[in-house]
Amino acid sequence: MTEKRKMEQGSTGYRGRAMSATLKRLLGYMKTYKAALVLVVVCILVSAIVSAASSVFLQTLIDDYITPLLTTDDPVFTDLFRALCLIGCIYLIGVAATLIYNQVMVTIAQGTLKTIRDEMFEKMQYLPTRFFDTHTHGEIMSLYTNDTDTLRQLLAQAMPQLISSVFTIVVVFICMLNISIPLTLVAGCAAVHRYGHGKYPLRQPGGQ
Repeated sequence: MTEKRKMEQGSTGYRGRAMSATLKRLLGYMKTYKAALVLVVVCILVSAIVSAASSVFLQTLIDDYITPLLTTDDPVFTDLFRALCLIGCIYLIGVAATLIYNQVMVTIAQGTLKTIRDEMFEKMQYLPTRFFDTHTHGEIMSLYTNDTDTLRQLLAQAMPQLISSVFTIVVVFICMLNISIPLTLVAGCAAVHRYGHGKYPLRQPGGQ
């Protein structure tokens, strides 16, 4: 049992090192798009801030604009209209930022994949004939289609979503602290408690 556990740990460590090396090499192909990547990060940050700010603004909209109008005999909707225009502009900024970083990431992904395919094709020209005899045409073409398409999904979808999720969590956490520090601490403790029980479930009696 101990030897099996050691083998599993060794295999996990090897996969982790291989994944780290692959990610580092993949990021190396994206060095030519530094300015575009900075723009992507900025747009993702703006989108995350807008998403959190629009939710927080609803409280101000109800407490400072809508509720006073309900208690007034002769309501004036000018301030409410301005507030709605403001939140509409905020939403437009968020939509524009999301559109920009999605379009830029697609361009980066396509350019990176072109570089990878060119290097693959150049290297394949120097492979021995035995390689082509032992691999079918479908396997070879799969390297240029299916495998590179997986990389495209990683670059164009998974990475932006990961960065956006991290920024969103940070911005929402800051907004929660701004609203109520005690409630934020309670929510954080509950999340940690739930995560701990989800990762290490309690054992049932009898070892089941």
